[in-house]
Amino acid sequence: MSTTAWRFRGTEEADDAVLRLKQLGGQEVIDVRDVAVLRWPMYAAAPQVQEHVTDEGSKASSLAKKLSKAGIDGSMLESVKRDMTPGSSALVLLSADAEIDAVAQAFEGHAMELMRSDLSVKEEDQLRAVFGESSGGG
Repeated sequence: MSTTAWRFRGTEEADDAVLRLKQLGGQEVIDVRDVAVLRWPMYAAAPQVQEHVTDEGSKASSLAKKLSKAGIDGSMLESVKRDMTPGSSALVLLSADAEIDAVAQAFEGHAMELMRSDLSVKEEDQLRAVFGESSGGG
């Protein structure tokens, strides 16, 4: 599993990315384990965090996540919040088994930037190269 954080220019773009990730998960292109969306509206004093946005709301799924301890680390969310600016949004994704080329193709034309990850430097460079080419450089 890997955790990646992506920055978007507007406050709604991260929400659009969540919908796209749900579709890709349904197509078994990526195994989405957890997602958090951070938004910093222009009028707000600080970013707002919405965790576990892909949960369907059932108590059983929420209990299963707690028991499996598969969730986004709080320190990752805090570091992403510190790197945000008013009028932007971010998505923090815990995923596995991603078909990188297919995911990049699904996000083609969407300006996004890899902010942070728990990947190796080499893996981050490869991810930036694939998404940089498909998304217009973030």
